[in-house]
Amino acid sequence: MPEHASVSLCVIARNEEHFLPSCISSVRHLVGEIIVVDTGSTDRTTEVALQSGARVYSFLWRENFAAARNYALDRATGDWILVLDADEILGRIEAEAFARLLANPNVEGYFVHIRNYLGSGEGIMEDQAVRLFRNKPCYRFEGAIHEQVAASIMRAGAGRGLVSAELVIHHFGYLDRHVQAKNKHQRNVSIITRALAQDPADPFLMYCLGIEYLHSNQIEEGIRCLEHSLTLMRGREGYFHDALVALGAALLQAEDKERLVRFLTRALQMLPDDPDLNLLQGMAALRDNTSACAVYGLRRALSERSRLLPAYQILTLLGDAYNSMARHEEAEQAYFEALCLAPHLLYPLIQILSLRQRGKSTLSWEALSRFTAPTTKMALGKDLNDRGEVALALVLLLLTIIDVRLTEKAKGLSEACGAYRRALERCQSVPEPWYTYLSASASEMEVRAAAAARGITLPFFSPLQGLYELALNNLELLATGLCSTQARLPG
Repeated sequence: MPEHASVSLCVIARNEEHFLPSCISSVRHLVGEIIVVDTGSTDRTTEVALQSGARVYSFLWRENFAAARNYALDRATGDWILVLDADEILGRIEAEAFARLLANPNVEGYFVHIRNYLGSGEGIMEDQAVRLFRNKPCYRFEGAIHEQVAASIMRAGAGRGLVSAELVIHHFGYLDRHVQAKNKHQRNVSIITRALAQDPADPFLMYCLGIEYLHSNQIEEGIRCLEHSLTLMRGREGYFHDALVALGAALLQAEDKERLVRFLTRALQMLPDDPDLNLLQGMAALRDNTSACAVYGLRRALSERSRLLPAYQILTLLGDAYNSMARHEEAEQAYFEALCLAPHLLYPLIQILSLRQRGKSTLSWEALSRFTAPTTKMALGKDLNDRGEVALALVLLLLTIIDVRLTEKAKGLSEACGAYRRALERCQSVPEPWYTYLSASASEMEVRAAAAARGITLPFFSPLQGLYELALNNLELLATGLCSTQARLPG
């Protein structure tokens, strides 16, 4: 990295021996200096930091995150500062692309995307904050908790100098196992409450308190704090939008229909094109069976790229909305797009099969088979078979066979056919004579796969074509007949 663009990584940590190596490793190719401020660890955090090449300093914890952050900043010597928590990693970026960000003379700091993983990992909440900025003495963090540096940069630059960068920080500290282990919510609520006692009209502190209550599943308390926070805001705050979306999501979770409708009506009057608010409206409408309104909101959320839910989840909801309106072709397309984005989540596949069972599908087996790579389908099928979800495992393995056949490559067919036969042996709910037919088909497919692997082909014997036709026949029988009545697909 050019000398004029040196970067210091600043981390504050306490009992983070397990997270810290990944944090540092994610940015080692970008920074020339690593500063770790330890606020009272009782584990090997200090030792791990030193082994990682960091300069380590101790700081007496005063229940003020900004003070600890600024203590680290005071010791940084780089031209730029990158701030991470120990339980965060920076998404992959090449050093050349990172250096281009630092070379812009008109930028004092960058807002980056922060992706918070919630619960057991399936939930995601996205945020933005300034984490990369020039090292200047006047740029310092403010706030006892959820501390921010943006305000000091904005003051120094008369409101200029901050832009967004396509950098992503992945934050794992909100996962249940880490929150419970460190009692984070109780600690944070205590800090915020003390700060509010000194400044009860601070909208940011009230917003932070609401978020903490929501994270600990105290929904009504969270709603109360967020509503109060919004009454204290002017609408120009950097977290104004986040507060609106958090309140809308909380009202949706609380199933308070009347308050949610009133809130969304007012919020969308202010921000009619906002993708997150449109998503909330779409989700609320879907819950209330007003499908046309749901489709409108969900499509707006997709087109404007809502950060509230991943695209595959929005597509799945859109498929449900279309399905409830009997717009089956559009439902199937939405489900298929969701399946392509997240093949491990099989609800969209189950819905497509359900449409086929009802004679409403227009998607060919060949097209459906391409939703993900053959190796991924094979692994999913084997996993479902091991878990006892045999009917769906059979469908996935047959789709794998079709996909591999369409590539005109014999490699992989024998494994897929063998996995299909073994899964079929566990499917005891298939009655006769269908079970005998399917078993015979499975054995013949294995023979044909072996012949194809050896390059055997005769004028009246095409192993791949015959295997392909058998797989299609088996799929039709399983998915449109037996799966709906005997080997029920999981819902």
